[in-house]
Amino acid sequence: MDRMVLSATLPLIKEDLMLTDALCGWLGTIYFIVVAILTVPAAILCDRWSRKKALSVMAVVWSIATFLSGVGAKFSHVFLARGGVGVGEAGFAPGGVAYVSGSFPEKNRSKVVGVFNLGAPLGTIAGLVIAGYVAEADLWGLGWRAPFYLFAVPGIILGILVLFTRDYPTDSRKTYRIDGQDRGVTGAILWMLRTPTLLFSYLGVAAMSFVGAALGHWLPTYFVRSRGIEVGAASLLMGGIIAASVFGPILGGAVADRWRQKKSTARPLTAGIIALLSGILIYVSFFIDIAGLNKVAYGIFIAVGVTLFAYAPPAYSISQDLVPRGLRSISMGTLVLVTYGTLAAYAPVVVGWLSDLFGAPGEPNLVMGFMVVPLVAFFGAFFFYMSHRYHDRDMKRFHS
Repeated sequence: MDRMVLSATLPLIKEDLMLTDALCGWLGTIYFIVVAILTVPAAILCDRWSRKKALSVMAVVWSIATFLSGVGAKFSHVFLARGGVGVGEAGFAPGGVAYVSGSFPEKNRSKVVGVFNLGAPLGTIAGLVIAGYVAEADLWGLGWRAPFYLFAVPGIILGILVLFTRDYPTDSRKTYRIDGQDRGVTGAILWMLRTPTLLFSYLGVAAMSFVGAALGHWLPTYFVRSRGIEVGAASLLMGGIIAASVFGPILGGAVADRWRQKKSTARPLTAGIIALLSGILIYVSFFIDIAGLNKVAYGIFIAVGVTLFAYAPPAYSISQDLVPRGLRSISMGTLVLVTYGTLAAYAPVVVGWLSDLFGAPGEPNLVMGFMVVPLVAFFGAFFFYMSHRYHDRDMKRFHS
């Protein structure tokens, strides 16, 4: 929710601080870079200390950074504050996924992770729609800054509430028996990166996260420019896309788990098929929108939103299937490290840079910037297919 306030208010920030599209992209990219750097240390903290305590601290940190984002008077101020949001959120995915996956049977893992992942689209809807209208209403005379102050409050409240939930026992071991060898954390991470099923699934998630980061950061701005509407209306359009996408995690997780009863490699295959479909739909949606069929294009944008959340439960479940219980947070941390350390972190700035490059002076061209996005989705489909190729062999080695 906190992260999407930036996307909703980006046109107003661009105008107020006089930024180029490339600089606007960096406001999104810095978040992902910081997450990539800190996610493994944060994951180790979750596995060695406590999931719920670590999640509580991180929620408070990213909420304070969200507040400071609204204080910024120039690009560098907002840039550093968005990096602070990344500091807080670095361990949320590894700690959160490990928290819920360790609390339910393995056979239901994709569905459980799917329900957990509902928080992403629901928070995105709230962040986009509320922030857009609050900024447009010029609440308290603060303009685009008001939503950042407003959205700092829920994270602090939730950070306190999570302390009253039940955590599974912390595994205090310093080494783990993997492939017949005792490995420390560094050795375990290197083993994960040398395990083809895990590595290719990590790269698949990286590709699809690039797609999600590009669209999430820039699509509201695209609606403002292409339809000549205000940020509140653009945020509502984006919120409609995300509202429909809440079915994605449940659908993707349920299909993968059901198919897995007949085919052991169903999880990477499901993620790969969804990634391929996503790339095709993105191309179709923009071409139809350019042709002036805005309502038809919007329906396809909604389908794209569903795919961007549907691939995640089966893909994330792979990261939990092939590691010991005490390394589940670290496995998710490694996934996030690969995701944001390779592709996803640079999605906002790449699209912004291409928009400036192919546009006229003072008239950036976001459509051209978006044209690289489906290609990355196709790479994601390929990576998930390769994960499927090695899946059974690596599962056999792990269980032996």
